[in-house]
Amino acid sequence: MAGRIPQAFIDELIARSDIAEVVGSRLTLKKTGKNYSALCPFHNEKSPSFSVNPDKQFYYCFGCGASGNALTFLMEHDHQDFVDAVETLARMQGMQVPREEGHRPIRNEEQQRQQKQLADERQRCMDLARQFYQHTLRQPGGQQGLDYFHQQRGLQDALLENYALGMAPDAWDALKNHLTAAGIPEAMQLELGLLVQKEETGRVYDRFRNRVVFPIRNIKGQTIGFGGRVLDDSKPKYLNSPETPLFYKGQELYGLYEARQQPGRLERLLVVEGYMDVVALAQQGIHWAVATLGTATSEEHLKRIFRLVNEVVFCFDGDAAGTQAAARALHTILPLMTDGRHARFLFLPQGEDPDTLVRKEGAGLFEQRVGQALPLAEYMLRYLQQGLDLALLDDQARLAQATKPLLHALPDGMLKRRITHHLSKITGMQEQDLLGVGAVLPSSSQPLPSSPSVDRLTDYGQNRNTRTKPVREGQTLPVEEKLLRLLVRYPDQIKQVDQTLQLDAQSSPSTSLLMEVLDYLRKTPGATTQVLLAHWMGTPQGEQLLERAKLALELNREAASKEITEISAYLLAKTSEELQQRRYTALLEVSGRGQLTAEEHQELFALALALQNHHKRTGK
Repeated sequence: MAGRIPQAFIDELIARSDIAEVVGSRLTLKKTGKNYSALCPFHNEKSPSFSVNPDKQFYYCFGCGASGNALTFLMEHDHQDFVDAVETLARMQGMQVPREEGHRPIRNEEQQRQQKQLADERQRCMDLARQFYQHTLRQPGGQQGLDYFHQQRGLQDALLENYALGMAPDAWDALKNHLTAAGIPEAMQLELGLLVQKEETGRVYDRFRNRVVFPIRNIKGQTIGFGGRVLDDSKPKYLNSPETPLFYKGQELYGLYEARQQPGRLERLLVVEGYMDVVALAQQGIHWAVATLGTATSEEHLKRIFRLVNEVVFCFDGDAAGTQAAARALHTILPLMTDGRHARFLFLPQGEDPDTLVRKEGAGLFEQRVGQALPLAEYMLRYLQQGLDLALLDDQARLAQATKPLLHALPDGMLKRRITHHLSKITGMQEQDLLGVGAVLPSSSQPLPSSPSVDRLTDYGQNRNTRTKPVREGQTLPVEEKLLRLLVRYPDQIKQVDQTLQLDAQSSPSTSLLMEVLDYLRKTPGATTQVLLAHWMGTPQGEQLLERAKLALELNREAASKEITEISAYLLAKTSEELQQRRYTALLEVSGRGQLTAEEHQELFALALALQNHHKRTGK
């Protein structure tokens, strides 16, 4: 019978785990400042109140009070007992679970110590290899590699150091001898892919020889593998580490660690093909590019990207191979395109790649290309219409048939509704037919979800005549819709909107579109109405914004500025009150069970006073 799991192993397992990775493998996380948010999986809710803190490695729900670490989450979410959760988490970290057999905990503690020592020794081996390649680059034997980086690629020393670039010497056993002298056994060097053993003769030799070397680092900055590029016409041109106990190609992205080290908030990630594209772009100041490692972009890659940013841009060569890769990326990303996420497809001129193009035209023009890349919806429609003449009924039917599996893959939301509506118009088929028999499409023509009108809410609505042109007969304009129209008319007034304002994009179509506009204008503070409309031209959002531009409120700039300021303050207060109310309710429930700490008692009292004052002030 299996013995107990040593506590030392459990502690190390939790320490090694990244809670954002664990939770993100089960939930769709959205970056909110330093933390992540999601709809809580432990109670029904419409607005995200579930927060994941990667710095402190815990999660907390402001709605129901659920909290814990990576292990607790697996137990609660997957309905696993403690042992099963430990084994699941261990598999995710590539670790084996030790057991204490009988009454011999000392022996098992020794086994645990040995396992930790093995993990540390593997990491030491990879660090020694990285340092060896870096050192070789600065030696006479590495001059060819240094010339390649400096003269052919225009890379500066600071960037070589930042990405830890190196050179593998033109020798069969240089690294092997170096690591063996440092006490690293040959078996470990083979296990980690640094050496190759020839099957016919059993001969063991260095995997990377006479190549410039690109260390691959995980999200924590640990070296887990290498990529190498030849400096002549040898084959293969590029060579990667094989999968090892440390390295899984389908999960890792080259350059992601370096991108996260840059100051400021990471807004988007550009997915390119190779290491050299990543470092060439970084040399020009574009530090948000990553590359897959000899594989197509996988769902795991994209989940990792969307845990960090809300926008991904795929970059492809303008040849047949690039076209095929784009189609594969489209099929992979569709199931992940929930509202609030964005994807674009950038096709480079024939014969160019990011490395050559950014050095030729500079970062400014390249970033313009990225900004003008095709939104997912636009690319999907072009992809589906290739080779079809939509004036012919047969081709309309072919388009409708080709559309169904892609629409089925898309999650329900605004993007799916708009694409379906557009395809219905150009094929002449009903939206339900495009979605398949029995599918239910949330109607974009349904009334906006009921929300209190501006003239009835808190300080902003008191003693003000805020009724404006109704959305529909008998319905007052919601505050989110009014703010959206004002910003379409006066985009420069984005400065009046609090930078911390975040709304639930799923609460209504207006709010979803408003959040997209806020996100864009915060990145482009000098945008005009024309620039705003041009940014989304040819997209469902563009059609909706154009409609808003025609309906924009007739207010002068000064009045609009004041109105935007007041609406922003109101929405900020409203979201703050909602969070306070959720936390208050959660603490009350815990109090009823007699489980509150002294600090929580103080917090409960403070929240009660705050909410009471708010209710007195607003008359609610």
